[in-house]
Amino acid sequence: MLERFLRTRDDDDDEVIDRPAAVCALLVAAARADGEFAADEARTVAQLVAAYFGLSPEDTAALVTVAAGDGRLDLYPVTSWLVDHTDRAERRDVVGLMWRVVLSDGRLAGHEDALVHRVGKALQLPHREIIAEKLAAGREG
Repeated sequence: MLERFLRTRDDDDDEVIDRPAAVCALLVAAARADGEFAADEARTVAQLVAAYFGLSPEDTAALVTVAAGDGRLDLYPVTSWLVDHTDRAERRDVVGLMWRVVLSDGRLAGHEDALVHRVGKALQLPHREIIAEKLAAGREG
């Protein structure tokens, strides 16, 4: 269901991935990296998505519900689309949001760290920027 929700068609009938849905899906994947998706993580994801995109509570809840209901996400189509359709600053923001999600419970598991690094590299960000976002997210938490 998430794959269908992410993909839409533009006026030229080209496949387009919805930016808020793509980012929300990555945040849910980050929240699930430790094997669970707790209510406080869902709230964190919803707050971050709503604030970043300026979405209504209803739209945000719908995004989180769809993203959370699908299970495992294939990262490649999402990250590839983001590389092609967003600038480096926005891709860096996405990694920063992911760090905020995985650090929201006060601990960082190795697989959470690995996931955010993998996504950051897929988004073509240099290691120093991935780490800078991690440090910034840690200061906020």
